[in-house]
Amino acid sequence: MTDRRLSTLAALAALTLAGCGPSAKTADASETPGAQPATAAAPAPKADTGLAAYVGHYPFDTVNGVAWNDHPAVKVGIARTVKDADVRRTIETLAGPAAPIETYEGKVAAWACEAHNCGPHQWSVLVDPATGATDVCYYDEAVDRDRSHWFLAAGTEEWRDGNCQLGQD
Repeated sequence: MTDRRLSTLAALAALTLAGCGPSAKTADASETPGAQPATAAAPAPKADTGLAAYVGHYPFDTVNGVAWNDHPAVKVGIARTVKDADVRRTIETLAGPAAPIETYEGKVAAWACEAHNCGPHQWSVLVDPATGATDVCYYDEAVDRDRSHWFLAAGTEEWRDGNCQLGQD
């Protein structure tokens, strides 16, 4: 009787474990004619902007023939977020030194500054690669030497301590 109980327990354990592991398989509509998938449909993925391909490149480098500032998601993001036309024009057109594009807090981020005036005049553009939501930092020492002006995707603006160099405390 002990052997029978052990066999029954082993069979139950095997069945239980088989349903819990990653190899468990549910039938889908392609396997059974007329059957519906066993699980609810996942939400549609968000559109990918393609900006992750820029990570490691400089903003002036082209990726698939397009520089960072010329990428439609970046252009639209800056236009939607930065309501100050002078700031927007500076960020979009002023060429100068830049750091390689990086991922920062889940966003693709580019930092650049004005040639021969880099420390006192710089900016960062951070774009969510999945949604295109864009935050922009703009630092002009002549306006406020201790703080940078942030234009946020949510439509708000705020002043934060420091300049626009990301990850600097």
